[in-house]
Amino acid sequence: MTLDGMLLKLMTALALMAAPAQAVGPPALPGLGTLVDEHVTAVMAEDKVPGVAVTVVAGGERVVHQGYGWADAERRVPVDPESTRFLIGSETKLFTAQAALQLVDAGRLDLDADVNTYLKSFRIDDAYPGHPVTLRHLLTHTAGFDEDYVVGSGADVLPLGEALAAHQPARVRPPGTGVSYSNYGVALAGYLVQVVSGMPFEKYVERQVFQPLGMDDSVIACGGLHGTKAYLVDGTPTAVDCADFAASGAGPASTAADMAVYLQAQLSRDARLGPGAAAEMQRRQYSEHPSLAGMGFMWEERPYKGHRLLFKGGDMPGMHSYMFLLPEQGIGVHVMSNGDGTGRHGLDGFALVEKIIDRYLPGSAPPEVTALAGASSRAYEGWYRSSGVSRGSLLKVRALTDTPVQVTAAADGSVVTTGLGGGEKRWIQFEPGVFLQEGGWSRIAFPEPGQLALGGQTVVFDRIGWLEHSWLHLGLLAWAVPASVIAVIAYPVALAVRRMRGRVMHGPWAWRLAAWLGGVAVTVFVAGFGSLLADEGRALPLVLRGAPVLIGLLVLATLTVALAVALLAGAVLAWWRRWWSPWARAGYTLVTTGVVAFAVVAVLYNFVGPPYT
Repeated sequence: MTLDGMLLKLMTALALMAAPAQAVGPPALPGLGTLVDEHVTAVMAEDKVPGVAVTVVAGGERVVHQGYGWADAERRVPVDPESTRFLIGSETKLFTAQAALQLVDAGRLDLDADVNTYLKSFRIDDAYPGHPVTLRHLLTHTAGFDEDYVVGSGADVLPLGEALAAHQPARVRPPGTGVSYSNYGVALAGYLVQVVSGMPFEKYVERQVFQPLGMDDSVIACGGLHGTKAYLVDGTPTAVDCADFAASGAGPASTAADMAVYLQAQLSRDARLGPGAAAEMQRRQYSEHPSLAGMGFMWEERPYKGHRLLFKGGDMPGMHSYMFLLPEQGIGVHVMSNGDGTGRHGLDGFALVEKIIDRYLPGSAPPEVTALAGASSRAYEGWYRSSGVSRGSLLKVRALTDTPVQVTAAADGSVVTTGLGGGEKRWIQFEPGVFLQEGGWSRIAFPEPGQLALGGQTVVFDRIGWLEHSWLHLGLLAWAVPASVIAVIAYPVALAVRRMRGRVMHGPWAWRLAAWLGGVAVTVFVAGFGSLLADEGRALPLVLRGAPVLIGLLVLATLTVALAVALLAGAVLAWWRRWWSPWARAGYTLVTTGVVAFAVVAVLYNFVGPPYT
């Protein structure tokens, strides 16, 4: 760090300590360091997380600032909260929102103007005429884009504008009608910053976000980890690839010390963030219903036991970060870790911040409400799927592994949900379409027919029919796999037996070969893809890198769909022309139905290309 940088950090710290107090001052926090130490060390040991850095700020100063474990476990390099860099992932979205609001304040961007007003080299598809996408939509995850990750080489990072033009996802809902987390949308906001400022997004953030606060050890450009390693669930290190959307969090890195500075700037609403930027970022900008928590500009409201808690997190393969603000109490918490751990999300920051709140900010008892007299909840029954499940990309496969939320109506107007943040829960209707969890704090609402919203989330849930339920599709696979395995084994065995007995195979042999190949293809795909899904920590890097093994499996699925059509035609011909014996025709038909069942799933879940995404 340069001398100028050190002086700037010192000036920043002094300015923050002199910042005006919040409406409610921070409470006394005796024993906080011990609480954090005991919690972090216990979780690291239990979940096998290699390294962690934790910072807690309150009253204008760092009250906890500690590194734990190893930045590089093999070389035994310890985590230093002052200098160890971690990938911060989607926490970068806060910097993107801040940069955009600076330009809004300068009159160069308009929160409510069509983003196409600023775009020159490409356009956002006008999927909903009269309902354009605006910067406000981008900064609240309400633009309506389908979520996607780009499958491509991490070594060939496209310029931001080119990447956005090449990989524009479909718009799947009108803007402003439902929250759905969108990396593309925030990257587009970053590109607007680049277009109107006349400088690359990375350079703008360095000059206008980091430098004014003295965040010298934070980088937007990829490749700035300086020796910190990322570790997967099984403890093996993983490569940290570059990607196209730095504005959404692919590549940026920072230290616990710098993120403490940023926490303090947000809590004190430091003018160096931009005039009024912190207040606007923290103010609720969107909610599915007035009774529900919602979104600021990239800050997510996550109320806990009556306290307004703001959250932004970041997840990259092998690295995870959590940032929290308690604005009314003037407390900020930041947690970074460099391993998935057995919990798959590093050291869970929510567990730590909730423990801090329970110790020092005990809330009142859960609220009690009066059930709405004569209310019916029949209209809300059904199965609901998260809007975070992609509709048009390979990531739709999440719908196979995530059971939809079930809503069941009760005679008294309440509802029971299964799969919404845990097991079965009962919700009391106290306003039309608005429910409070029995004995708890959480609220849900049905803001429009067929839509379920849970306060403080970055997704809504859309009602689906039985044909869209994953159980049906898993049932198709449950038929396809054994039928295919039978084909893989039975056809070679039958051929060998015939040859041993000197018997000639009657009928067109090519159709039987095609059936055997179909069985092999289905078996190989399910085994290969299933092994990837079994380890989410390894699957996501393969998707992000466009790994040859993944592309190969998708090409195989595409060829299998074509083969399924041919096999179906062959089955019709076999019975019509009476090829083979009745038992042989029945066996061929069984295999064909299995391959066709797989083909249906492959088409529904976007395994078929090109493109292979």
